[in-house]
Amino acid sequence: MQVKDTVPGAIDWRAIFMDSPTATCIVGVDERIVVANAAFAALIGRDAAEALAGLPFDQLTPLHGIEGAPAFGADRGTAFLVRSDGECRDVTFAARALPDGSRLVTLSDVTEDKCFVCKIFSSRDKFRTTVDDQTELVCRFQPDLTVTVVNRELAALCGTTPREFVAGTLRDHLPPATVAAAERFIAEAAPGSAPESSEEPWPNPDGTTRWITWRRLAVFDAGGRLTAIQTVGRDTTHRRLAEQERIRLAAMINRSPVVGVVWRTEGRLPVEFVTDNAGRRLRIAGARLAADSGGFLDVVHPDDRAALAGWVAACPEVGAPWQMPVRIVNDDGETRWVSASGWRSGPGRMEAVLLDITAQRAASMALRERERRFRAIFDHTFEFIGLLDTGGRMIEVNETALRFIGATEDQMRGKYFWDTPWWAHAPADQERLKAAVARAAAGAFLRFETTHTAPDGAVMHVDFSLRPIYDGDGAVIYLLPEGRDITHLKDTEAALLAAKREAEAANRSKTNFLAVMSHELRTPLNAILGYSEVMQTGLFGPVGSERYKGYVDAIHLSGRHLLGIIDDILEVSRIELGVLELSEEVLPVGELVSRAAQILTNRAAEAGVTLEFDVPCPLPWLRCDARRVIQMLVNLTFNSLKFTRRGGTVTIAAAGRPDGGVDLAVRDTGTGIAPEDLVKVWEPFGQAGTAHTRPAGGVGLGLSITKALIEAHGGTISLHSELYKGTAVTLSFPAARCEHQEEPQALPLPVA
Repeated sequence: MQVKDTVPGAIDWRAIFMDSPTATCIVGVDERIVVANAAFAALIGRDAAEALAGLPFDQLTPLHGIEGAPAFGADRGTAFLVRSDGECRDVTFAARALPDGSRLVTLSDVTEDKCFVCKIFSSRDKFRTTVDDQTELVCRFQPDLTVTVVNRELAALCGTTPREFVAGTLRDHLPPATVAAAERFIAEAAPGSAPESSEEPWPNPDGTTRWITWRRLAVFDAGGRLTAIQTVGRDTTHRRLAEQERIRLAAMINRSPVVGVVWRTEGRLPVEFVTDNAGRRLRIAGARLAADSGGFLDVVHPDDRAALAGWVAACPEVGAPWQMPVRIVNDDGETRWVSASGWRSGPGRMEAVLLDITAQRAASMALRERERRFRAIFDHTFEFIGLLDTGGRMIEVNETALRFIGATEDQMRGKYFWDTPWWAHAPADQERLKAAVARAAAGAFLRFETTHTAPDGAVMHVDFSLRPIYDGDGAVIYLLPEGRDITHLKDTEAALLAAKREAEAANRSKTNFLAVMSHELRTPLNAILGYSEVMQTGLFGPVGSERYKGYVDAIHLSGRHLLGIIDDILEVSRIELGVLELSEEVLPVGELVSRAAQILTNRAAEAGVTLEFDVPCPLPWLRCDARRVIQMLVNLTFNSLKFTRRGGTVTIAAAGRPDGGVDLAVRDTGTGIAPEDLVKVWEPFGQAGTAHTRPAGGVGLGLSITKALIEAHGGTISLHSELYKGTAVTLSFPAARCEHQEEPQALPLPVA
């Protein structure tokens, strides 16, 4: 609404309103300020009253009513005012409704007057401070579980404030277990009953649990009516965990195989303490070990008491624990072996741990028996076996080695291994053995061949080895020398080497013969081919009869075929003699395939076979002997053309590999190769199939030559074939021979 004059010349109520020293404003039904005077603006900490019009009233006057009630829930009352500058003021307020639904609100600053309500609040604050300063959890509630007092510590534990906590009941904030305990206490409370204490779980938000010990006191009025319950709680989680840890440790000790004992060092060794597991582990009752019942010596076997007493007397005041095996007699009269590890823990006082080793001693006895059996095997094996320390001195040696030199173990024990009769005949081997011992002591395994000479002069070839033996910490503690008689193997090896040399000599003779014969045969063949070609072309006139012309063609064709065979034989001879040399250059893969295609297209057309090419672009360039690569492709393709029926297909393909290498493959749809012939085809002059199944032509050198050529390039060759389905041969060049350059456009390949 607006405050305005209704009659001209009447009293200026607006001016009176604006100039009034009482802080006054009009608040509309929308809770926004319609108009406010200067006193109101000054009280709430604003500079100009005109700027307040239209602003939310609650935003400008954050009044906090008593006990959380709305500041203007009544016509008048007292409140705390928090000014815009943060200063707190005590005010009284009055609110009066106007006809249009708005309200006229006046405020009075009574901070300086210290009104009665402020004094009440002051005393409340002192009480609240006293309660909130407590580290315990304080709560007072009525029999219906309505909360009347709670301190900040408990409210914070519940994730709320004291004011919000008091607004509810115990059920709204405390865990169900605590609420149930409170209800049970209320049901059982009676005048004069003593306070109750109980420890209850308190779940944490993170899933863990803390423990609270509550002390509850029932308050009754003069008429014996229960009026309130006063409770104080204390977080006892650490104490409970410590108790649980103590119980866990006690249970762990009780399950442990080790029994702890503390005794005095005088007389019968009176026992001051023994762990609870003595009865279960040693079957000795604790009462039997009590100080007033004698002492620890009374449970020791009579034959061991003097030794134990001497052991106790000799135990030093400081240092590592002393150990001693001793027999005890348990409550059942059974004798058990225990290992006692003891140390001085003060003047006249000793602590020890006892471990039942009866089973271990039985196992030790069994181990000794196994060692006896091992010794029987060790001494009767056919090998020479010994044991050295890391310096090379003899510790053990088996009977087999001793019989060879006609000596005893006592004569050899302690000697340096290289000074024994096994090595004395060969000074060079002695020095070699010294070096081997040094290396083996550093952790190396050594193996070499040597000879041993028996007293009768017989020489034995020996395969000798020397290996280190480690302890549990990885340190070399022993060396194990072993010698195996390989005399018969050396004899066999010598015979095999002689046979190998003879075979190699024969093979070289064959290769040299083939090389010489190939050269000798090429000379007359060149003449035959030259003259027949002159006759074919009619260089000096016609031959005459047409039949002669056919003979000349046959002579020329047969001569060329024979020349190709001789060239292959000569190539094999060069390979076997190791004179194969590569003339390398860097070329695109497509150009290599294109050159081979020029040689192959006519042959494919004559065979009635479709020749296809699959050479993608780009591909790496290949560093190779171009003539040899083309020769390999021609050899493989000629084979495919020979074994592919008319109407079939032969494909030359190229592809890059993920490792950077390049594959060249020749695939056909021919007759394939039987599994039993897959090895034979790689041998010189080896051919698959039979005279009835393979076509005429060739002597079986193509694949062997191709294999040698690809291996000379550092590559490999692989063959996959299925009978009556076809064959695929792949030449794989390594990445080291491939150079990634800009590939030119694919060369035109002829089509058969």
